[in-house]
Amino acid sequence: MKKRIISAFVALVVMAAIPTTVTRATIAPYFMAVNDNLLSFETDTMPYISNGEFFVPVKVMEGLGVFSFGSNVSEFVRLYRGVRRYVDFFTATGITVDQDGNTLNWPSAKRIGDRFYVPLRQSCNYFSMTYDIIEVPNDIISREKMLIIRIISSASLNNPTFVSLNKNALQAGYNEYYASDTPLPPPPVDDISSLPPVEETPPDYSSITIYLNFFDISAENAGGILDLLDIQADMGYHSCFFVNSDDIHKNPGLIRRISGSGHMIGIMLTEGTYEEYLETSQLLFEAAKIKTLLVSAYESVLDDRTVMEEKGLILWKCPQDIADHETRSADDVIVTIPTENDARRNLMFSCSEGTASMLPGIISFLIDNNYTIGKVTETVTPLIFTV
Repeated sequence: MKKRIISAFVALVVMAAIPTTVTRATIAPYFMAVNDNLLSFETDTMPYISNGEFFVPVKVMEGLGVFSFGSNVSEFVRLYRGVRRYVDFFTATGITVDQDGNTLNWPSAKRIGDRFYVPLRQSCNYFSMTYDIIEVPNDIISREKMLIIRIISSASLNNPTFVSLNKNALQAGYNEYYASDTPLPPPPVDDISSLPPVEETPPDYSSITIYLNFFDISAENAGGILDLLDIQADMGYHSCFFVNSDDIHKNPGLIRRISGSGHMIGIMLTEGTYEEYLETSQLLFEAAKIKTLLVSAYESVLDDRTVMEEKGLILWKCPQDIADHETRSADDVIVTIPTENDARRNLMFSCSEGTASMLPGIISFLIDNNYTIGKVTETVTPLIFTV
């Protein structure tokens, strides 16, 4: 659950950022909305205004299929849709470049505390979206002005209908804002360059290692998923792909690309025998000159487990729920990710349409919460089957 930071300290910051003759009532609070969804009225969704430009938290964009990952240490954030359309913001230098390396004449993204904010107008244009600024009508609010920034990529409701359907939520947010002695930060201000960091410490699960593994590279989405993982490889994150004999016969070029991108290759057994491993291993070497001791399979078919261990194979656990990922959402998977110190979790996905849809959200969650994204190798202690 996102924190709401309502403090006298923030109120003083806001008052220091505007002329002393301007009263609180003249600073209109902003709701944020994406398509037909009104977002919660809280810190993580509040925009900034700087030099006449709106800046919105990168998290707001995720509801529109535009995702992000960044590093507070290097003061860098990437905003991307799909795998071939992205913008890199270097907040320390103010430089913004596109995926082709072209420098863009955009306002610099802002980093306030641990939040990144991107320029609304330019980001919408780049990712083929629009936005409207809607004033909440007087039949909903009674006194001061309240506005909605509604970003649209695909919406079915026009603005009047959208406002009408969200009347109760708008009234509640309005009443909360004006009934409080201190406003909900951050309200829009003329210049954010001198604001101190927002005092909110994100979770740190860096002691927890999550391994991302994939199988079924014969699926039509495998190439796109690999494109997405190549973007993450810029941050040093790599995965492991478990392949079977059919994958090798049909996609030798893709297997060579996986290896060349720094990802590991393992063997997914369907029959569970050591003979199957030997046959598939030979095919893998003929196709890509790769040898591997990494093996995964459903426990129910792993007949020669003892033999494989004696031969030095590394048996990685194959989660029994991988077949269900096609019908699950990113949130369904995220709730299975551990939070206890020094834990490890093996996430294995088929290269399906469902995986392509939810993978950006899962990776964003792992990065935002400082999880360690590990790479399965032959020297890493495996998550093995329990006896």
